[in-house]
Parts: sequence; C-alpha cells; structure tokens
Amino acid sequence: MSLWLWLLAPFIGLMLGLFGAGGGMLTVPLLTYAAGMPIKEAIATSLWIVAVVSLIAATQQRAWRVVRLNLLLFFGGGGVLGGMVGAWVGTWIAPWIQQALFAVLLLVVAWWMRHIRLSDVHVEQPCRCGVALVTGMALGLATGLLGVGGGFLMVPALLLLGISHLPTAVTHSLVLIAFHATAGGLVYLGEIPQSPRLVISLALLAGLGSLVGSRLLHRLPRAPLQKAFSLGLALLGLAMGGQLVMQFIG
Repeated sequence: MSLWLWLLAPFIGLMLGLFGAGGGMLTVPLLTYAAGMPIKEAIATSLWIVAVVSLIAATQQRAWRVVRLNLLLFFGGGGVLGGMVGAWVGTWIAPWIQQALFAVLLLVVAWWMRHIRLSDVHVEQPCRCGVALVTGMALGLATGLLGVGGGFLMVPALLLLGISHLPTAVTHSLVLIAFHATAGGLVYLGEIPQSPRLVISLALLAGLGSLVGSRLLHRLPRAPLQKAFSLGLALLGLAMGGQLVMQFIG
C-alpha cells in the first residue's frame, strides 16, 4: 500500500467534518490511485469508510440535539432505498461507466462549490416531507452507484427543504450519509471483494480528521476553503476522466 494512502486518509474525515460532504469523493480516487484498487472494489470499500466516519463526525457534533426526526425519516428512508438500488445497479454495470459518472460528478460538484453561497443564519421552516423522500431516493442512488455520500448535493437540498442553518444542515447530512452508505455497502457484500482490516484502519484515521473538522466548522471562514476544495475536486475529475480517455485511445 502507498504511504500516500495513510497520509491522506485524515483529509476524508476533515472534509466530512467541515462540510458534511466530500468523504466518498476523496476516498474513491484515493483507493483507486494510492491503493491500486479496481473502481468497483474502491466504491464498495468507500461506502463502509464513509459510513463509519460520518457516524463519528455526527456523534462529535451531538446530532441528537439538532436533528429534525420527520425530515430525517423521510429523507433517510428514501436514501436507504435508493442506496440499495444504486448498489445493485453498480454490481453489474461496466466499470468504465462508473468511473465516467464519477468524473462527471466531481466536475459538477466542483462547479457547485465554486458558486454556492452557504449561510450561518438559522431560520426554521416546515418540513417538505414528500420532496424529502424523493430527494433522498435520488441521492441514495448516487451513493450506492458511485460510493459517495452525496453530501455536496445533500447539504444544499437540506437547506432548500427547511434547514437554512449551515452547521445544522451539515449535522443532518452526516447522519443521512451514514444511513445511505451502509445500505449500499450491505448490497455489495458478497458481490465485490473487500478488506475489513483496510476499512477499519482507514476509517479510524479518517475519523481523527473528522473530529478536527467538526471543531473547525464554527471557527474557520468557509469561502476560501470552498474555493480550494472546488479546485481539488475539479483536478480529480479531470484526472479520472483523462485516464479513462487514455484507456480507450490506448
């Protein structure tokens, strides 16, 4: 295993703690390039790592104090169903399709991170539970299919669904990611080879990063962080897309 795998693992948790998102988008490329895993194995492994780290970060942020159970149940229920369907589809579609979709998703989220304006002001709004159910299913599908938690789509969705306070939306996102990723991971069990030892080791390292990110959530200016992370995601997306193009040309 590459030394970079262990050195960069804490950044998975750091991004989850800061933004309630980004874990899978870093984990899959990290496992693909630093550990040399095939894309399907990297996606299946990523789901378990992201689930564990999200749970650690949600606990650190005392999620039980702020979660809105009605929104959580509808969004999470739809996400679990979508995650299982997405993982089932992911077991049989061609690996290059997953890699291409992942590269496109990285570029789209990089653009979103560059332009979105997040708020620190809390304004409570009624739960739009039907919309939450459908949105959860769509994001769960992306989680199961691509091994990402969907947080960069989940946080703005939560903001639109009645949680306008960014730290509260991040906390909800962490809990939901844990549900969605676990549902997808269960479907991949027995279908795709995975290493429990590697999952536990990376999850613990990333968990340390999530504790740091949770502490920094209320202290650091997010605009410079958003721009830097946006650039990083864009570069990763171009690298994964470029590698796929070179494979076809070669």
